[in-house]
Amino acid sequence: MTTLEKRREQYGIPRVPYLPFGDCVLIYRLPNETRTAGGLYIPETSEEPKPEGVLLAAGLKARDQMRDGLIEVGDIVSFAKYAGWEKQVSRDPMNKGKDIIQMKIQDVLGSEDAMERVEGKSPTHKLVYDNDPKSESYGQHFYEEVAS
Repeated sequence: MTTLEKRREQYGIPRVPYLPFGDCVLIYRLPNETRTAGGLYIPETSEEPKPEGVLLAAGLKARDQMRDGLIEVGDIVSFAKYAGWEKQVSRDPMNKGKDIIQMKIQDVLGSEDAMERVEGKSPTHKLVYDNDPKSESYGQHFYEEVAS
């Protein structure tokens, strides 16, 4: 079972209505919390959209950029609060819409799952820091595939 299939089951994510072109991605916005850590209920009128979601699909140019950041389809990603265009694709029994957001890959700020891959939990990639002053990429970090 892939990460995307697990998240679909966990959050009740609807079927992807279409595949995006170019550098666009489709993201399912995760639902807001209804209670605070202290147990207080949050009224719906004061809720702001949650800037996190599950990455559902990506265009070819977006996939190239995702590979550099170790982001994969099915990851939970963070994005700008009002980025992209929302499209309501289905409604659940409580009459709440399930929104899918289309946005540019540049609006995706990061991925929790990619961070886990980088912190040594991934057998396929490691974080490398370039400390050679003569190199063009001096002072930058990047991800390198580990030879198996």
